[in-house]
Amino acid sequence: MTPGNPWRSWRDRRQLIGTAAGLVVMALVGWVAFELTLTSAIRHAGEQAQRRLALFDRTLEAIIERFHYLPVAISQARETRLALENPDDPEAVEAANGFLSKLNETAGAGEIFLMEDHGSVVAASNWWTLTSLVGTNYSFRPYFADAMQYGSADYYAFGISTNVPGYFLSQRVDGPDGPLGVAVTKINLGEIEATWWRSGELIGILDLNDVVILSTRPDWRYRPLQTIPPARVEDVSSQQRYGERGIDNTGIIADRWSSRGAEFALIAGTDPEASGYFLLQELRLPKHGWRLMSFTPLAPLQAGALTMAAAAALGCAALLLIVVLLVQRQRAIAQRLAEHDRLEQRVAERTEDLHNMNEQLRAEIAERVRAERAEREAQLGLVQAAKMASLGQTLAGLAHEVSQPVAALATHIASARLLAERRGDGEIAPILTAMDKVVERLSTLTGHLKTFARKETRTAMTADVGTAIANALDLTDHKLRRLGVDVEYRRPRRPVGVAANPVHLEQVLINLIANAADAMEDAPVRVLSIGVTGGRERVEIAVSDTGAGIPPSEIGNLFDPFYTTKQAGKGLGLGLSISYGLVRDSGGAIAVRSRPHKGSTFTVSLPPARISIPKVPA
Repeated sequence: MTPGNPWRSWRDRRQLIGTAAGLVVMALVGWVAFELTLTSAIRHAGEQAQRRLALFDRTLEAIIERFHYLPVAISQARETRLALENPDDPEAVEAANGFLSKLNETAGAGEIFLMEDHGSVVAASNWWTLTSLVGTNYSFRPYFADAMQYGSADYYAFGISTNVPGYFLSQRVDGPDGPLGVAVTKINLGEIEATWWRSGELIGILDLNDVVILSTRPDWRYRPLQTIPPARVEDVSSQQRYGERGIDNTGIIADRWSSRGAEFALIAGTDPEASGYFLLQELRLPKHGWRLMSFTPLAPLQAGALTMAAAAALGCAALLLIVVLLVQRQRAIAQRLAEHDRLEQRVAERTEDLHNMNEQLRAEIAERVRAERAEREAQLGLVQAAKMASLGQTLAGLAHEVSQPVAALATHIASARLLAERRGDGEIAPILTAMDKVVERLSTLTGHLKTFARKETRTAMTADVGTAIANALDLTDHKLRRLGVDVEYRRPRRPVGVAANPVHLEQVLINLIANAADAMEDAPVRVLSIGVTGGRERVEIAVSDTGAGIPPSEIGNLFDPFYTTKQAGKGLGLGLSISYGLVRDSGGAIAVRSRPHKGSTFTVSLPPARISIPKVPA
């Protein structure tokens, strides 16, 4: 045996003891973190559940309070008293039925009905349906007996005639010689169940019999919280609160216990969303004798606590490792102290080299990114230029081909007018005049299409805003009528002039009106509004619609060529781009404001101009 063996054995034993002690400390830290985290999570979840239950309670009370006035109002109505005083009078009963039906259309309750003093329904809001309550005797219902005795009552039960559960509010109708009957309002609480279901919570309301009457889980309805004795089941079923089938005596929870200052429950089943261990929170509703209960899954809380415990254990391990490394580092420093200066110098040199290489790489990457961006922009510019060149050639060819048939059509119309004048036919003259205007418009447009492809000479022109709007509305009238669009426009009393080409201005307005009509194609309300505002600096023309609006992300690209939000085949995306260019060439601008689902407003701003007003001879 060598002299160094005992020292090596002692060192190995010390390392083993230290490792074991470290594992014990890690386990202890993890356990403490798990307990503290789970307790805190349970307390926080319980507080949140209590706040949600309070909110649900206020929602429930708000729904019930919304209809609390109805029984009192019905008991004081003239139709109600006449029907109760004369139950055999068909006219009085029919008037009461009509009154209750109209009242329920406004109030929106489940059903409203009127009971005689012996419990038979004499009039109801659903008198005309197959599930009419008229003629049914509900004297066995507590809401009738309590109202007759105490003046008013409320009661939750399953509807025998309608098979729909509801909350019943009743009010006694007093006459000069005593009670005449009872007015009852049934509230369908399906709305509150839908609200709870959308919240994603497991919630239920238990009545005095510990039976769930409302819940986000349909399979919990009319089941006790825990299985009740068979003798009590018969007593509960005899109350006819839960329909003809009574209750399903299968308890929702299998076990219930207290721990960590909270209530817990075990729900058996195969549904992963409604089985397992749950945190149970309860809010009593003494006004109705109910209990509002919330079930919060315990698994996510335990998973969070386990995660925190693992993190704490790992943190402890990291801390212990740091301590060990610090000790080893102190030992290593003593051994490497002589080499410190040389190593430090090498590290500094290597760091400098790496820094220089990084700077060079950054410069090369930045240069390559700039080159790629410039290349992409150049390609996009070439593609766009090719599109616009092709469009210009197409427009020029189209204008050339169309101009000759238009000229021929104008000649034929002139010949037809002369023939009509010779024959003295006065009925066709207005039609020929209208056709002549359309042909003149086509001729003007083809002329502008011809000049669209070549450089224009800037000539100062003046346009009347009222005339331009009237012409634009006239040319788009067929589309507005086809889509059922109402136009709100009042022509200015005095002419409003702008420095712009009249045909260009009409083209811009036609594009804006047509786009507005397309935007309102699927809208329930279709109203086109045109407003003119004149000023010393600018004249503004606002075109508004009630369509679906434009998303904010698309407004920035709205005036780009070939950009459109319409479906394929319904637009090329050139109308707004051309309009933008025409207005800009006139020294104006186009602005757009839009609210999603509210509509859009395009505002054309142009410099004002004086226009001559022809004098009317005296």
